[in-house]
Amino acid sequence: MDKIGDWQDIHIAYIVAKQGTLTAAAKVLNIHHSTVLRRVEQLEQQLNTRLFHRHARGYKITEAGGKLLRVGKEIDEALGKLQHSITAADTTLQGRLLLTTVSGAMEMLSPACLQFQQQHPSVQLEIILKQQKLRLDHGQAHVAIRAGEKPTDPDYVVQPLCSRRAGLYASDEYVARYGLPNSVAELPNHYFVGGVTGFNETVPYFSWVDKSIDSKQVCVRVSETAEATRAIYHGLGIGGMQHAIAKRTTNMQPILENELYWQLDFWLVTHVSVHRTAKVQALCQVFKHYFSAE
Repeated sequence: MDKIGDWQDIHIAYIVAKQGTLTAAAKVLNIHHSTVLRRVEQLEQQLNTRLFHRHARGYKITEAGGKLLRVGKEIDEALGKLQHSITAADTTLQGRLLLTTVSGAMEMLSPACLQFQQQHPSVQLEIILKQQKLRLDHGQAHVAIRAGEKPTDPDYVVQPLCSRRAGLYASDEYVARYGLPNSVAELPNHYFVGGVTGFNETVPYFSWVDKSIDSKQVCVRVSETAEATRAIYHGLGIGGMQHAIAKRTTNMQPILENELYWQLDFWLVTHVSVHRTAKVQALCQVFKHYFSAE
């Protein structure tokens, strides 16, 4: 068995094992799937063993592949922690700063991000929009804006950022076709925008639709709250929107605003190891000042 010539091959094979297909792994790695295949085959040749069973649905790890997966995971976590510890030592207001949140929060966060950019032009703010919560302890992000219940991880510094109220809205186009419901009893005569099962469990409106609205009335389901807003705007159905966002849109009409409304809390989250670094503190200060002044 030859010595492994490139540790990157282990990382690539590890991602294939996690994702299950070459295409999915290539997307995560941002390389062509043929490159992924070549690197996996190269690693198998060096180890003189098969790491994956190939089948129509993708790649399934062999027993030897399982050993590689465990080692790959350890290496991946160790490198993440190393990156995180290096970042924690940063005391300058320049370079990259990773912020993660859900896509539906960008409309709310954009003005605060603009203020941060104007005050700290040497910091490159990179915003990662994912429904999946990234691991702050592994350096996947430096700051997170989390929605819903207060995070309870003991290694996280959690600060309240703001609360947002939301209600039902329909576009002028929808109202022209179907009219406005004047009571909860009239809702069965209307169509709604809902959420895809497994996504956005923290969005109160989506939960309300699942519990209170007949599935036959849900004309479309989306996995992202930002896309739900677009669907409502284009008249596909009635849907939930933050009041502040709806008020900035000229063609939205509130629906039963005194009877149906929800509140969603947002939290500013950092890891203890980077909480006191200059860039993280600067972002936290700008965000807290912006939302406290609203």
